[in-house]
Amino acid sequence: MYKKWMILVCSFSAITMIFSIICSGLIYYSETIRTELNSNRILANKNIYKKTSIIYEQNNSIKLSSISPGYSLTQNFSITNNNSNTIKYNIVWDNITSTWDISSDGITPAKPEEFVYSLSCTNGEKIENKTMPTNNDKPIILENLELKTNQVNSCSINITFISKGIDQSYNLNKSFGGTYKVIIKE
Repeated sequence: MYKKWMILVCSFSAITMIFSIICSGLIYYSETIRTELNSNRILANKNIYKKTSIIYEQNNSIKLSSISPGYSLTQNFSITNNNSNTIKYNIVWDNITSTWDISSDGITPAKPEEFVYSLSCTNGEKIENKTMPTNNDKPIILENLELKTNQVNSCSINITFISKGIDQSYNLNKSFGGTYKVIIKE
């Protein structure tokens, strides 16, 4: 009787261990190759970049219209490199739609230079008061950035409609749509 119980317990233990290993493997592989499309977290899953993540604290898609002089918007994101090697990446604009380069009354020229962005990152990269793009011709914010192993680069982007303290009605009712994103280079 004792041998039957011992065989039964050992068999049950072996089956439980096999299922645990299989489940752990499935969870590991599903986590390393998944991309959460509907959230603010994106995992880079190309070969050696499996352990790189980009986290946008807010949605990285920007849609602005009818903003007033003095308006400002700040958003944060971070890039984490848990790989065994240094990664290279670009930060770019994408899917730009803008009316900031179009005159609203047909007479007074628009002044897109009053709609600017600044970017600062913990690794020392910085851009100040660069004119927002009005089309997809120059989408690069920063390029050829490097992030060493086990490092995090936290960035903050600030978009501002500069107030000149004068009548700026020529830039009222303008709209901007676009996305800023991090692209890991291979």
